[in-house]
Amino acid sequence: MEETRSFRYRQLLSCKCFKMRKASRVVTQFYDKKLKPSGIRITQFTILTLIATSENRTLISLANELLMDRTTLTRGLNILLKEELIEQIKSEDSRKKIMRLTKKGHIVLDKAIPLWLEAEHQILDESKKLGFSVI
Repeated sequence: MEETRSFRYRQLLSCKCFKMRKASRVVTQFYDKKLKPSGIRITQFTILTLIATSENRTLISLANELLMDRTTLTRGLNILLKEELIEQIKSEDSRKKIMRLTKKGHIVLDKAIPLWLEAEHQILDESKKLGFSVI
């Protein structure tokens, strides 16, 4: 009985979701390592990039674009606010939270872009060495 159960559970290790989440963690760690000199992580880089591409990024539009729930996004935004990389600007609708990069945010993002580009060029080679493809 124990052997049968063990075999059944080992089959679960081939779960596609498990493998994709594992690959995602490896990729995230790779980008975080590359971005370390800029002082931000890949999750922060992504948020800063989205805010930089539009003047009036609301919390809701960011959450939708990132496919994140607002609570998780708010935690990330609070770090960026604390580091003074973004600021919340007033809106005609007080219910809307609009984010904008600060001067410091632009400087950090500009410093991170070459590091990110280096990671972009290396990620395919690195993933092949690790035995999986990111694309």
